[in-house]
Amino acid sequence: MPVWRIFVNELRAALTDRGVVIIILGGSVLYALFYPLPYQAQVATGLPVVVVDQDASASSRELIRRVDAVEQIRIIGVIAEPRPAEILVREMDAAGILQIPPDFERDILRQQPVQVGAFGNAAFMVLYSEVVTGMANAVQSFSSDIVRQRQRAEGRPGARADALAEPLATDLHELFNPDGGYANYVVPAVLILILQQTFLIGIGMMGAGRREQGLRPPARLSDLLAAGAAYLLLLAALLGFYLLVVYEVFGFPRYGRVIEVYWLLLPFFLAVIFLGQALGQLFRSRETAMQVMMLLSLPAIFLAGFAWPSEIMPAPLVGLGQLIPSTPGIDGFIRVYQMGASLEEAGPAHLQLWVLAGTYLALAWGIARFRARAAVS
Repeated sequence: MPVWRIFVNELRAALTDRGVVIIILGGSVLYALFYPLPYQAQVATGLPVVVVDQDASASSRELIRRVDAVEQIRIIGVIAEPRPAEILVREMDAAGILQIPPDFERDILRQQPVQVGAFGNAAFMVLYSEVVTGMANAVQSFSSDIVRQRQRAEGRPGARADALAEPLATDLHELFNPDGGYANYVVPAVLILILQQTFLIGIGMMGAGRREQGLRPPARLSDLLAAGAAYLLLLAALLGFYLLVVYEVFGFPRYGRVIEVYWLLLPFFLAVIFLGQALGQLFRSRETAMQVMMLLSLPAIFLAGFAWPSEIMPAPLVGLGQLIPSTPGIDGFIRVYQMGASLEEAGPAHLQLWVLAGTYLALAWGIARFRARAAVS
């Protein structure tokens, strides 16, 4: 059969198979549109904090006012004892505690060191970071103003007093994530993972379906490449939808060029396709292919190294993750499209993807030839 006919037949079969269409097209589009919705707020604001004010002075009230003015924090109550505040945190009614010690104002007036307690619920790391950072910034601002007032009272000019109050000024610039939002961090990586998993499931179902029908897999290398070209076309179209529509709708930051992303992810697409062709020949039923591939989705998320840093993973798991196309694919995609890196700077990930593509092509071809010889004998 001519190569072009195999391409057309594979594309037609994929687009007329209801289950495959739901997974590949429906799943890829719906996940991309609905997954970012819970993260639209980007940064947590108005997190409930209870204050334990054991001083009840004008200074403690001023500090409470400043903490309540922080965008991330909302003071829900001021009490005198720490025990009820701890109960509120344990019952998830408060995300943090600000504890002002006794003699807070007296020690400030005596120019003695004062320690203010800032406690956050570390069971939720994102909320903990926002709450503790917000309280710490408010306390630091309050402390700087006290030093500034003392310097001015001693007759030092305003500029000198400001320099002594804040000897090191911090100018923060959040690179590649201007909003500092969680969605900007996690969603772009998940988009690449969605493409991988939906196509692995769909291609696996196609291969398992042929086996159910007693059809021989394409044993020639050209046949595998022609069938893979059909899925390559679909992957390219969906990537364009992600880059030009999803990114625009949700406003994710982008600093790279679309053409560079396509060239970078070409071996990623090929690796996914050939891996799907290889695995699809091992399943005896479409249902088994779908179940196994969906089961492997969660490990693929963690092994990719963005949900959980690879630097603190055991070395065997890091090595296992490097065998999954999404691991170098996500790394290269984030570098080029979200961080504006050049293709040369993403070279290691690009090279790794080509190696994986070649390896999985050889694996798919080897399994196909083995099954073809077994069918003849």
